[in-house]
Amino acid sequence: MHRAMTILALLAATGAFAQVVSPIEPDEHTLLLYRFEGDGGTIVDGGPLRLDGSVVAGEGEDQRAVDAPQRADGVCGQALTLASRQAIVPASTPDHLRGMDQLTVEVWFRSTNEDASHRQRIVLYWEHYLISIFEGGRLVGHLYDQDGTKYVLRGHQPIHPGRWYQAALTWDGERAKLWLNGREQATVRMSGTINAVPGSGLQVGAVGDDWFEGQIDELRISNVARTAFPAARQYDFCRPTETLAISPGTARMVFEPLVPESVTSVACSASLGDVAEGSDTIAAKMMEPYGGGLLLGSTEVVLDVPEGLTGERVCTARVTYEHDGETVTQEREFPMTIEPMVEPPPIEFRGAWTHSHRIEDPEDIFSRMAAAGLNAAVMRVRRGETAYYNSALGPISEVPFDNANLIEDCVAACKRHGIDLHCYVNNFPVGSPRSDYAQQLREEGRWQKNARGEDVPWLCPSHPANLDLVEAAMVELVRDYDIAGVQYDFIRYGGDDVCFCDRCRASFEERIGHPVESWPDDCLEDGPLHDVWLDHRADLITAAVRRTSAAVRAQDPGAVISAAVFAMPPEEAKRRVGQEWDLWCREGLLDALCPMSYTADNAAYEQTVSLILDAVGDYVPVYAGIGLRSGGGVMRYPEQLAAKINIARRLGTPGFNMFCITPTTDAPETVVIPLRETLLPGDGRPRQ
Repeated sequence: MHRAMTILALLAATGAFAQVVSPIEPDEHTLLLYRFEGDGGTIVDGGPLRLDGSVVAGEGEDQRAVDAPQRADGVCGQALTLASRQAIVPASTPDHLRGMDQLTVEVWFRSTNEDASHRQRIVLYWEHYLISIFEGGRLVGHLYDQDGTKYVLRGHQPIHPGRWYQAALTWDGERAKLWLNGREQATVRMSGTINAVPGSGLQVGAVGDDWFEGQIDELRISNVARTAFPAARQYDFCRPTETLAISPGTARMVFEPLVPESVTSVACSASLGDVAEGSDTIAAKMMEPYGGGLLLGSTEVVLDVPEGLTGERVCTARVTYEHDGETVTQEREFPMTIEPMVEPPPIEFRGAWTHSHRIEDPEDIFSRMAAAGLNAAVMRVRRGETAYYNSALGPISEVPFDNANLIEDCVAACKRHGIDLHCYVNNFPVGSPRSDYAQQLREEGRWQKNARGEDVPWLCPSHPANLDLVEAAMVELVRDYDIAGVQYDFIRYGGDDVCFCDRCRASFEERIGHPVESWPDDCLEDGPLHDVWLDHRADLITAAVRRTSAAVRAQDPGAVISAAVFAMPPEEAKRRVGQEWDLWCREGLLDALCPMSYTADNAAYEQTVSLILDAVGDYVPVYAGIGLRSGGGVMRYPEQLAAKINIARRLGTPGFNMFCITPTTDAPETVVIPLRETLLPGDGRPRQ
């Protein structure tokens, strides 16, 4: 008999949802299993420990049980809805859930939170293991070993409200891994066991400020490191590369169907309403074994977005194949926003950060940047005391190629290809902490110290020799090389726990006019001198910027002075790292600002760039940072870059700077050059 059978359907635009995965069945490694079926306030544990839980709301004396928590359709039967400050709390958290030598925590979730700045805890066993959504919509996992040491794993795929995802955190005794929809997102080495201290107990969601808002389904904790999540991969058989499409432009659907190994081919199709459609077929010989009798395929379908099409649309993806005499169809629908392309301004800074110690062939990398329509390169040449070029200041780092004339060769290549070369310096980090020279600096008291009195491999901004180095390094660049400008980077502290060295203490006590009674406690958060201490820290960094910018301008009045800065509200940057970039702009210490706004989430990106423009856009040009290949994620498709460029232009920025294009990257060819005719015509330079 031949009949059609649809086994997966998600109507995201309407909210209708059908069961899409099979229920998790407990096995010998299952410790806890919540499936959220039934009614009432009891959350039944299908695992061997029988740790039934209840939903509570509020904290401390105000905490109360939620007798009738809401349910909704989930990925398998019912899901539990958690609202503000609600969490599932088991009756107890026994020894079985901690101290393990292997671990898997897996959970399906759908967030309904629209605030990209709100941090959400999905699974929370403090100082043991956590799965969270951090600011900017990124999945983050935390694990703690037997000593309480924290290991952080950061995902690179943005989490969109209203969509179902499966997250998993695993540890096999040697490596911890974070998974999203069955795909590895991050990994880190970790040994020993999971922290065995009882702690505050397991929660699903959180009753505190970092509550989760949305639905939870199919939660399992196991004492083994699982290595495959086929249900999640089958569910996530396709995904759009970007949810903001530009008109005219393209929309792209990536297909990765997981099918039985008897299947001979899979048809993949995508459509954007009734205005665009495309398809491709994957033959079985082009698919790879996945395990468990399954094959994994891969292809892409690109849709042309016509000019004039705007607004909220739905992109539909479908795979079809024959199995056991039946036609199997899987379908998903994704909401997509389409906005008109903003015309590029006639003069525009189109830049990319790069790294000199990787540039063996300047002609190659800068010719490729020019082919991509870029007109500026911001190249790192020094980290603290360590230079990557022929500097007279401190040691020169060894690289696997001849770099005696590196900057001269880069300048020449940039001039040939119409690119302005700016050189940037990591001002305060120690570049080579283990080197004899860096250890000599440490013995001389030039490193920072934290509140515990431990040395931190950052140069202290209160030490005169360090200030001399920061200034001399920037001046040397504009004095000895024909470059367009210099850029501050890491012109800050490494965190909020520095610097508490004797010099910083003496200068602070001179500032307040009396000794600090309890050092450093009085200066820490909640201490009586904390606010004054934050001012003092920031003033030390600003003093370095004032003297260095003055010296650079005295040497080369035409050099552009810019800074790569934390992309966050000015008061937060000051509190966290002592960086008052808004003050530097108002005082005229900078000629341009490059915020490191690398988030992949479009709403968070727009919010961040807007707040920086509001703060300093009237004082200096703001070149919006874009995370091309950064710690915030990796762009693999031109549609991702097109969305960020269009947002930046719509907000009125006079340019953008991408992090980063460094050999041996293929980003110019795969991500940037495809936008050459539409978003990056010409060269963004003034006409002569």
